[in-house]
Amino acid sequence: MISTTELGPTLAFAGEVDGMDYERAKGTLLRLYHRWRGVVPATLLYHSDHFAVRRLLAAPPEVQRAAAEHRLRHVLGSAVAHVPWYRRRVALRPVELAHAPVGELLERFPYIGKQDVMECQRDFVDDRVNPRFLVYAQSHGSSGTGIGVWRDKRQGDIEKAFYFHAWGRLGFSFDKSRYARLGADSARPLDDAPCYRFGNRLMVSPNHLQAAHKASIVEALNRFRPEFIHAYPSAALSLAELLAPGDLQFRLKGVLLASEPATPVQLALIGRVFDCPVSISYGLTERTNLAFAHHQRGHTSAYQFESLYGWTETRHSSDGQPEIVGTSAWNEVMPLIRYCTGDFADIDEHGQCPEILGRVHEFVLDRDGNRLPGLTIALEAGTWDFVRSCQIRQREPGKLTIAVVPRNGPLTPEQKAELLAAPLEHWGTRFEMDVAEVPELARAPGGKRQFVINDFRAAG
Repeated sequence: MISTTELGPTLAFAGEVDGMDYERAKGTLLRLYHRWRGVVPATLLYHSDHFAVRRLLAAPPEVQRAAAEHRLRHVLGSAVAHVPWYRRRVALRPVELAHAPVGELLERFPYIGKQDVMECQRDFVDDRVNPRFLVYAQSHGSSGTGIGVWRDKRQGDIEKAFYFHAWGRLGFSFDKSRYARLGADSARPLDDAPCYRFGNRLMVSPNHLQAAHKASIVEALNRFRPEFIHAYPSAALSLAELLAPGDLQFRLKGVLLASEPATPVQLALIGRVFDCPVSISYGLTERTNLAFAHHQRGHTSAYQFESLYGWTETRHSSDGQPEIVGTSAWNEVMPLIRYCTGDFADIDEHGQCPEILGRVHEFVLDRDGNRLPGLTIALEAGTWDFVRSCQIRQREPGKLTIAVVPRNGPLTPEQKAELLAAPLEHWGTRFEMDVAEVPELARAPGGKRQFVINDFRAAG
């Protein structure tokens, strides 16, 4: 066990657990956590560093800057000492780590991207921990290249501190508020019911946000009476478009958007239909950067990057676009340093930008013309062992092609079947699907690879 001061590292060395199925136990604990977290004191739910970070976020700017530099110095030193990938590439003497300006130390580290991480994931993990007992987060992202990151509960609790700080202004609490969740974690196959209760959350499947399921969804919402909606922007938009005036018999305190960019048109409709403040967060599975913007009464603020969450830089791409680069401030178990996000923003010296470019989300149309959010097309975790990148392409309603760049030569029939397994489980009755192997994926004008490519635009 490695444990230091309030804001120092807390890495749990994971030994073998005798006589228990760890994955099953973890699932059981997760269900119990969501069932009872509304009545359990917060001090028992969250790591002590969660509360330390919340106090820092309320501190003066100069205190936050000093804490951010302290965190960056610690992460860089821990990485070169205990993370194999950095230990082989970066040499820093103790006197440098202790006294050199953190900006100069950071410049000694190379830029990295998704491919660097995914080609040798374990080399980015602190060699004092066992990944089996960590939380593994993965996503295809909006670029179509798979990424997976390990972290511990402490980092998850620290991340929640930033959301508490931003969304708490609207009265939101992850463990105490009643809210409707519309995201990948609430997506269900189309032959399942569209809604179900999970602790203090009403899980609403984005796949079901269409006229055929409207009555069930509206009934569930009115019965549950959420205070907030926590959703992908595209899912919140689909729900807003589905509703008629008077359908909802309760008032919301806020709509909380995450995981996708939100366009001005989306924000205008969401704000008008739900008649409440809207908060938008920019974050990544990689947990290197976090920013928030707010929309109310037709006005959208600039995005504000959280300097205490991660160290944010920009570098110019080959076509001159400013790419967001981030460094984990809290994930000692798998620190990503100078990680190139593939997203673009013109961030000023105060950490603000008017918009974040390059993250593009598209809908797909099924054979009946229903519009479904493409981000809920998930692939099995093992797929990334033989697929380097993938992209969903659609030329006509009801037909999808999964274009893939193989990792190790042509795909076998068995690998193609595995690739299609998860999409077919969710949407197979609504789409014809096939796999196309390609040498490279199509890119958007800004250089970003979109996950969904349509040769037509969905109306609205």
